[in-house]
Amino acid sequence: MAAVGRCKAAFSGEDKLALCSLDGVLHVWDVKSGVERHQFTPASHLTATFTCLSWKIAHHRNNDKLTTPKKKKARKSENISPHFEYIALGTEVGDALLYDNIAGDLVCKFTGGHNGRINDICWKSDDNTFFTCSNDHHIIEWDASHSKHKCKWKADKWEVHSIKVGPHCKTLLSAGKTIKLWSLKTKEVIRRFNGHLSPVISMLFVELPAKISSHDSTALEAVDETYFLSAASDGHALNAWQIRSTKPKKNAITTFSLPSDALMFDVLSPSSRDDPIYVLVTTLDGDVLVFSHTLNGPMKKPLTPIYNIRVVTPTAEQLSVISATFDKKNEDPVIVLAYGTTAGIAFETLKIKEHSGSEICLIREDPAQVHVLIEKDKLKLKEPLKNKENVTTIVPGVPGHNRLAVEKSGTKRKKNPSIGEAQLTLEERLTAMSVDTASPNGDYKAPPNADSLAILLSQGLQSNDRDVLNQVLQHSNDNLIRNTVRQVPINYVVSLLKELTERLKGTPEKCLIFMKWTRTTLSQHASYLMTLPEVVPLLTGLYQLISVRTQTHERLTKLEGKLDLIMTQIVSRKTTEKISEQPALFVVEEDSSDDHDEDINMMSPESFDEWDEGSEDEHETNEETIEMQG
Repeated sequence: MAAVGRCKAAFSGEDKLALCSLDGVLHVWDVKSGVERHQFTPASHLTATFTCLSWKIAHHRNNDKLTTPKKKKARKSENISPHFEYIALGTEVGDALLYDNIAGDLVCKFTGGHNGRINDICWKSDDNTFFTCSNDHHIIEWDASHSKHKCKWKADKWEVHSIKVGPHCKTLLSAGKTIKLWSLKTKEVIRRFNGHLSPVISMLFVELPAKISSHDSTALEAVDETYFLSAASDGHALNAWQIRSTKPKKNAITTFSLPSDALMFDVLSPSSRDDPIYVLVTTLDGDVLVFSHTLNGPMKKPLTPIYNIRVVTPTAEQLSVISATFDKKNEDPVIVLAYGTTAGIAFETLKIKEHSGSEICLIREDPAQVHVLIEKDKLKLKEPLKNKENVTTIVPGVPGHNRLAVEKSGTKRKKNPSIGEAQLTLEERLTAMSVDTASPNGDYKAPPNADSLAILLSQGLQSNDRDVLNQVLQHSNDNLIRNTVRQVPINYVVSLLKELTERLKGTPEKCLIFMKWTRTTLSQHASYLMTLPEVVPLLTGLYQLISVRTQTHERLTKLEGKLDLIMTQIVSRKTTEKISEQPALFVVEEDSSDDHDEDINMMSPESFDEWDEGSEDEHETNEETIEMQG
């Protein structure tokens, strides 16, 4: 099974599934029981996340040739045992890890080989050697028995995205912008294939019966008339190629049409070359497509799927298919599906020939949701007796759950057969917990605890009770919101985000409190949400909603600035006009000496005489007045 670079999941046959989550943790599930058997978290899982993985399984046999020959003294560096289940892992920083699935522990770590991200990893079937390709344009051959690399060579001028060992382990396919066929003995390119417009990120050989013996053949003769499939990034197609020693063809002979990009694909090879092959493709949309075709020559038209499989919930919500593979033990096409998330995965075996139509829709429950079923007959609960006159409601999480003692002496406690009738309703409990409700005596009640709100919030999300959710989500205290979100069970985080997203679509004046809840939820559970691929559409819708709400914010800010500038100028002008309209308290006028001289020169001689006479008369009058006063 080939996994495209955006997915890191692989089946080991049909009994185990290994999946690398986005937080750098390896999960291994048992397909038959549906139980997670192992979980491996390396020390550098946040900085060196896993990018690819590949299984290597060998069972003990007397003539087992996979192990190294025994010597008198066993070497301490030999890490491969006769019976093992190993997973080779590539990381973001260029290191390779070897994980033992039986022991549940790390075997060894290969460092110092690549300078960039490891894009793909594959094993040789005849020994304990595996290959890795990286963004540093190189391919490295590693010896797992001695924990060292055997060979390293430059494979391309660009990044190498995918590699695959050919039949009989004499050739190796590498893919970047072009596909190259290498001879593992000489490390030389013997064939090239062109056809994809974007980089090729996954390949898989179609194992057909060989025409000649592989022991005496060359590298090219060992893969003569062999077919392989390839998928590219941003390409809605899967191409089939043929390797020929004579008259080589550089273009694809068949194309499988896909509605979206391929996530991973698998091939069910026939026992005869004349029989058709079955191709299983898992797309990014969550659909599983099945093709059937006989490889006997080039095809001009793209092939369409014969089956389209989809998994949905009873509420018509599509469940993402993590991985799918063929059951190689059956000649008829039998598919093993794994759907859900890292929080919960469910497996199912599907015989597609039992379905008559081409569209197959499986209605299943979401494995991430926890459903607890308890039989009423087996449930034995002992309830305390309560007095009808003094009913005490105990809220989960509130300290002091002590039973009140009977104050009246001599009063005997009577048994009440109908206890449920005297209990408070859910609405009365929520009213009693309200922060704004005061007691009749005027005493202010303490605010609710975060653990009680977390329990009520979980119950409201599970039962979809609007009254309970409204009562809990109305609180705006930052500390209360943070403590409540922190104590919400992890399986209700996605439901809480969906509820908050729907509430944010309401009026803007009611969205302030919901924005606090949304921001706190994303910050408190960021590491968990990063591991859920189905959260991406939800967060995308939330981001688009916020973008639509704030797309006119910049224009409104500019308009507000212009209006402030205009209003400031108007107020300034009005203030200036008021100052100019007020009457002057004191005015001083000064005449220049030149003007005074001109006035004097312009006066006639007669006016001087009149002025002199007038002055004499005034002088005489003043003297008479002085005498009279004397």
